[in-house]
Amino acid sequence: MSEVPSTMMGWTKVRPEPDGFDLVEHVVPVPQAGEVLVKTHSTSICGTDLHIWSWDEWGRSEVPLGTITGHETSGHIVAIGEGVSSHTVGDFVSIECHLACWECERCREGNAHVCENGAIFGVHRNGAFAPYFTVPAANARLNPDTISAGDASIQDPLGNAIHTLTGGPVKDSTVAIHGLGPIGLFAVDVARAMGAKKIIATDWDNQTRMDLAKELGADLVLGKDDDVVAEILSATGGVGVDNSCEFSGAAPALNNAIKSTRNGGWLNILGVYGSDPVVPVNDIVFRYLHVKGINGRKMWQTWDTMQELLAEGDLNIDKVVTHRLHWHDFQAAIALMQEGNCGKVVLNFE
Repeated sequence: MSEVPSTMMGWTKVRPEPDGFDLVEHVVPVPQAGEVLVKTHSTSICGTDLHIWSWDEWGRSEVPLGTITGHETSGHIVAIGEGVSSHTVGDFVSIECHLACWECERCREGNAHVCENGAIFGVHRNGAFAPYFTVPAANARLNPDTISAGDASIQDPLGNAIHTLTGGPVKDSTVAIHGLGPIGLFAVDVARAMGAKKIIATDWDNQTRMDLAKELGADLVLGKDDDVVAEILSATGGVGVDNSCEFSGAAPALNNAIKSTRNGGWLNILGVYGSDPVVPVNDIVFRYLHVKGINGRKMWQTWDTMQELLAEGDLNIDKVVTHRLHWHDFQAAIALMQEGNCGKVVLNFE
């Protein structure tokens, strides 16, 4: 491995305002006990990064000024902290961004992704919009040879899609994907690969992403000009889908998902809402829906499933990843995501 420099430049949230990012010089961190130092290979742009960019209420409450952000990432380990025996220099890893204590009751019961003492890499501590970062060794997931280096950074959002979908039945089931951001697009692709009987995808008016959903295997794509509930019921013989997944964070989409899920069906919600949405609770009660909130990826069941799917080679990652830019073009990548005429945007460091 090449020699590690003493300083680096990193995209840093420095001003409490929309944008508010500068490319700032930082000392390259030294891995502490239990940590590894990673040389960044690629980092993807996430919806969370847009919240931080716009400096909305969530961003203001969660991100300390002076933080290097970015959490969907991969790279090679270049140094190891005291006590780490699970990794070696040169390992190619992807990062699980939920930093768990591994000691609380949630962690002990197998729900480390909702650790009672948890934090988020690239939100609460420096992340990966920079050439080097440190992370607990437990969060550095070794990539098998079957995963291409170019795809390694997208396992965070892909894992979100898998975790959400598998909150209900997928194989031989009818599935509705509400919201066609990059995670929703990954969900369409995964639902096809996992053998869904029928895939219905909905968005508002992003034609680029609606067309991508069709390419990825959606049998029916609905938008703002459609009566979404009526169309889903018509496509499912009047009963509704088995498994509805809400990715958009839009209250109308959540209402549509509730009303178009079959009796006794599954409703899995990854979307984050700007304010508490008004929902038809009686529909949930009287139709006996199984409702599940989704946060991140199961550690490590989701990763196991995801890497099996990637190894099988049946996912169309390159259709979802529409843009790959140099990491210095961070601001252009954010602008692409804001415009929405894209799928996943990846920043390359090598």
